[in-house]
Amino acid sequence: MFRLLFIFISLIFADSQSEELPIGFTQEELENKDIIKQWTYRTDPPIAPVRNIAEYEPMQGVLIRYPFGISTSLIREMAEDVIIYCLVSSSQQNAAYNSMNSSNVDMNNVEFILGSTDSYWTRDYGPWWVVDGNGEYGIVDFTYNRPRPNDNNAPYKVSEHLDVPYYSADFISTGGNYMTDGFGVSAAAHIAYTENDQCNTNNQSSIPLPPCAYVDNIMNEYYGISAYHVVADPNGEYIDHIDCWGKFLSPSRILIREVPSSHPQYNMIEDVVDYFQSVPTSDGSLWEIFRVYTPNDQPYTNSLILNDKIFVPIMNSSWDDEALEVYEIAMPNHEILGFTGSWQSTDALHCRVKGIPDISYSPFQNGDVNMDSSIDILDVVVLVNFVLGSDIPDNMQTMLSDLNDDGIINILDIISLINVILGVD
Repeated sequence: MFRLLFIFISLIFADSQSEELPIGFTQEELENKDIIKQWTYRTDPPIAPVRNIAEYEPMQGVLIRYPFGISTSLIREMAEDVIIYCLVSSSQQNAAYNSMNSSNVDMNNVEFILGSTDSYWTRDYGPWWVVDGNGEYGIVDFTYNRPRPNDNNAPYKVSEHLDVPYYSADFISTGGNYMTDGFGVSAAAHIAYTENDQCNTNNQSSIPLPPCAYVDNIMNEYYGISAYHVVADPNGEYIDHIDCWGKFLSPSRILIREVPSSHPQYNMIEDVVDYFQSVPTSDGSLWEIFRVYTPNDQPYTNSLILNDKIFVPIMNSSWDDEALEVYEIAMPNHEILGFTGSWQSTDALHCRVKGIPDISYSPFQNGDVNMDSSIDILDVVVLVNFVLGSDIPDNMQTMLSDLNDDGIINILDIISLINVILGVD
């Protein structure tokens, strides 16, 4: 009922908000900001244990919208490897197609998701992905921190297009202010708490902020986050997004901007560095921290990791090459590509593109029926129970159990699994 009501409201607002909107609030939006709180609602959470997908995990595509906020040359490069999922209204679909096609984008790798949007910041309003306890991919949505119903409805449109489960958690957030490691550790700037009334705080200076049980519990139950690092935004900008100054590169590596000591934000940025040096990674080790020099507030951290490529916003500045070199050192197995655009210190490449995970990917090998990352006699025991009907496999276990790919779990799969363990071809 809530979803149908929201779609109805979206249709009402669509015509009145058809013009392109800025990344910040318009005056009209400021006057109607309270409507955001009316859109929050909660579904049941995904089946536990839940794991939040990190940006650097396998991706099958990227989410953009038309009219574009990025160049067609960038779209063409991404379409070489992944699917371009383009949100577009039905009246503009032909224009979107022609724009990409005339720029030699591989249109075999383009899919249109029909629906109006209010702006091109798909990172900010796009879906956050999880894998549930059955190994099934799904979208856990939040309420976008802008009163833009078409943008806010985008994650549901994506779930419908890809036919994946959709969940909603009643908190206000934005994708540019969120990063996760894929193993229960996430980070954000202070608006993660201050924009949620239940936290009862306007703390914009602490590194870190005192915990907010309301948001932290949602992050744990709906995303599987056990360590949520919420810090004051060291940039002191209006946007308060973490991707303007930091980025998880892997479960153990983080990139944080660096400025000269004369920069007004120098002390706060270094305080954030000190903080991350004091907290552990998901496996208990220390973070390996890389620094990228941004003397004129260049948005070098506002990059996109897309499988084995990293797309970095460059500014035709003398510091571009040094920034690209930092990425090459930190991510040696990746191709580092610089792209110019209408980038700003508070709005660049990462803000305008959102990865779509490879929903067919499994970190487990066929035969690892109990999903403990090893194939041994314990898997045989579980598989025998499935064949005998004394236990029922979930969706992921069904896939891992069917070793001969005949669509049936039976004695032949048990024989195949034993042969795998014994090393028999």
